[in-house]
Amino acid sequence: MIVPSEKTEKTDEKSRSKRKRVKTSTTDVSVSEKEQSPSKNEDLVSSSTDLKGSDIPQISLEEIPGVGPTTAQKLRAGDINDPHQLMKAKLSYLESLGIKRPLAKRIRASVKELFPELYHDFEEELSLEDIEGIGPTTAKALREKGLSLKILETTPIRELEEKYGLSATLAQKYQNYIRQYIRGEIFIDGLTVLRRQEVAPTFTFGAKSLDQLTALPDDNKGGIRLSETYEFFGAFRSGKSQICHQLCVTVQLPEELGGIGTKAVFVDTEGTFSPTRIKQMVERFQREYGWEKSYEDVLKDILYARAYTSDHQQAIAAKLFEVFNEYPNEFGVVVVDSISAHFRAEFAGRGTLAERQQILNYHLSILHRLADTFGVAIVVTNQVQANPAQFFGDPTQAVGGNIIGHWARTRVYLRKSKGEKRIARIFDSPVLPENETIFAITQDGVVDPEE
Repeated sequence: MIVPSEKTEKTDEKSRSKRKRVKTSTTDVSVSEKEQSPSKNEDLVSSSTDLKGSDIPQISLEEIPGVGPTTAQKLRAGDINDPHQLMKAKLSYLESLGIKRPLAKRIRASVKELFPELYHDFEEELSLEDIEGIGPTTAKALREKGLSLKILETTPIRELEEKYGLSATLAQKYQNYIRQYIRGEIFIDGLTVLRRQEVAPTFTFGAKSLDQLTALPDDNKGGIRLSETYEFFGAFRSGKSQICHQLCVTVQLPEELGGIGTKAVFVDTEGTFSPTRIKQMVERFQREYGWEKSYEDVLKDILYARAYTSDHQQAIAAKLFEVFNEYPNEFGVVVVDSISAHFRAEFAGRGTLAERQQILNYHLSILHRLADTFGVAIVVTNQVQANPAQFFGDPTQAVGGNIIGHWARTRVYLRKSKGEKRIARIFDSPVLPENETIFAITQDGVVDPEE
């Protein structure tokens, strides 16, 4: 399991966890290797509010409805001695103790009913076994193909047939069951949408001016919002790559400093990634924020892939489904810098325009599904071109046409100003008003301009 480190490791290099290679076409990217024999404490990962002292329910395991002497004995053998440890344990760990998944869920539901004020925000884990018609054997076979409940829910039926070997009938049946009986909702009201937007986690740009630009009306939580898609487009030296680098740093900040404490993915299509630039940005946050994480650890928590062609770029995006499925909740943002470079170079001329747009559209849909399935933010940069037919106003327009224009939830137009200053303008957004702000690019990174 990958755990975002917040302090410099004090052990020597030999004691660090081994690394393994995850191949994406011709490019390798590294992720920390899961320990082969996780300890009991590592499997007792909290899935509910952490409690201390007298807040912990003061009842024995046998007093929980559904827990008999045999079940209680199995739980204690696994160092689960009170109801709160039971609520924190992973279902996979309870199964390893010999407690079947349906029974584990029933007794945890009983604890939630007994103590609703303590576990009102508790959400039970969901897995393939929760789908009617999928037993342990089928679930194991599907997992070996890389399928999970989240991927099954958001993947088109045609792809489920071709990639995972499911028939169209079964795929449709499973998806309908997930939406109707597991999620329990097909339609929701607008107020629920608003509430979800208000509580969605965000992480800072590292510049107050940009945070304020992207803050929802009547909400001070600006920055990059998880599960959403962003496009930053502008001419060269407008700050696109600089913002991408800094977001890979700020997403790793702890919550009290404006981050969410997760890792980042940087898909590099133009050779723009600079570890030295990351180091400069980290040093600023160490100096100004008192952040204790070293730049070496920050770089380790950036999963990097160099895409050499448009096909390779698409393969990397598809590979991320496997990575995120294996390491859930470990990543907060995927950066693609830039989204259009290879497509623009490989599909030249009007004769290939239709083919290019269709392939680009499919690639963008894969990125959108990553956001929907795993709750990560997707940030892409885009090149621009001049419109020769426009005689008045700014002739600059983003490459990719309506395909990219319809894809990104929030589009930000960047342009150069005097000296270190840059201007960012909300070009299109369903929730943000058209507005602009000024930021600066210095040796420390993306910062607020000096008065």
